[in-house]
Amino acid sequence: MKVALTGLSRFDFFGVLILRIGVGGLIAYHGFPLWAEGPDSWERIGSAVSLIGITYFHLIFGIASVVIQSVGGLFLILGIFTRGIGLLLSAIVGFALANLIIHSPEIDNVMVVYAQVNLTLLSLVFIGPGRLSLDRRGV
Repeated sequence: MKVALTGLSRFDFFGVLILRIGVGGLIAYHGFPLWAEGPDSWERIGSAVSLIGITYFHLIFGIASVVIQSVGGLFLILGIFTRGIGLLLSAIVGFALANLIIHSPEIDNVMVVYAQVNLTLLSLVFIGPGRLSLDRRGV
């Protein structure tokens, strides 16, 4: 007896493509508007590294975060450097999540969404870019 939907496993590469496009699009959509917010916002974003004891260069960390979010989101969509970008974005989302947890008295929906995005990015690190990507060998 055949189990329903088992034939879809032949198209698992479409699932990875959808995952990359969805998460990459959300990350890029969040990252590109941060460019317009200016140095004060970038310094606030970069100050998340103070959680691990880094109390200087917050502006540089903020700019790096904005660049990685906006360009990294596009790279995820295209499937370029998927594992490396996924790891960097996971670290950025992890810092944001840790910052929310420390400064919030209770768990709210934003924390849950950040945790879900972080788990998805970590999954992409292990899954890889899939067959339909620019990272694929032999393309």
